[in-house]
Amino acid sequence: MKSFIACFILLLPFADKRKPGNPLDNLPKNIEILTRFGERADFSPDNKSVAFMSKSFGDAMVIDMETHAIRCLTCNVPTAVFLRVMHLPTGDYILIGPDHFENIQVSRSRDNELWFLSKERGARPVKLEQKMSEGAAVSKKNLKIAFSQTHTQSPDIAQGASRIVMADIELSGGQAKLINKKAVYESKDQGCNLEAQDFYDNDTKLTFVCYEPDGQASVMGIDLKKILYD
Repeated sequence: MKSFIACFILLLPFADKRKPGNPLDNLPKNIEILTRFGERADFSPDNKSVAFMSKSFGDAMVIDMETHAIRCLTCNVPTAVFLRVMHLPTGDYILIGPDHFENIQVSRSRDNELWFLSKERGARPVKLEQKMSEGAAVSKKNLKIAFSQTHTQSPDIAQGASRIVMADIELSGGQAKLINKKAVYESKDQGCNLEAQDFYDNDTKLTFVCYEPDGQASVMGIDLKKILYD
């Protein structure tokens, strides 16, 4: 009992230093609230805008960092059910998600695919005819993309295995397609379920997550020069 009282007395000075009210109302000077909704934000290559999702299985949005004006990129698509939006260096966008909602599990896995969205106002998303798993790494400097696949999206992959594929995005005549596809890393079993994350070091390296059993995960990197040019 005495030790409990002593601990309580010691903690009182720290409790007194807590500021009352909502922490969001007293943010540090280097932090600002851009929106009161949304998820999965992605900065543009010039840092002048941020693309984000209104919600999971929803519309893609973009906010101007100077004016804070928000524009919906996919509100011209009835019942849009996208999961991610990412900038391309051309000002266009990559979208990720199914073409319709069936249920959370199926729509996030079996039906998850890549889309191209032109920067032109009123443009509609176009399928890149590529199924993939979870998110993707999209270069901010070049038209390059890396994404993961499992047996669910590509039956030639063994059950429990996964791989990371890298590709170039070819734009011509307002059309887009993936070319030069190449598997850059593979996992043989569920001991490491792969997800591409981001390019770095002038697109010569790639970070990815290795999701492991029991809710564990490791962050890893690939030297693409050794894989692509050896």
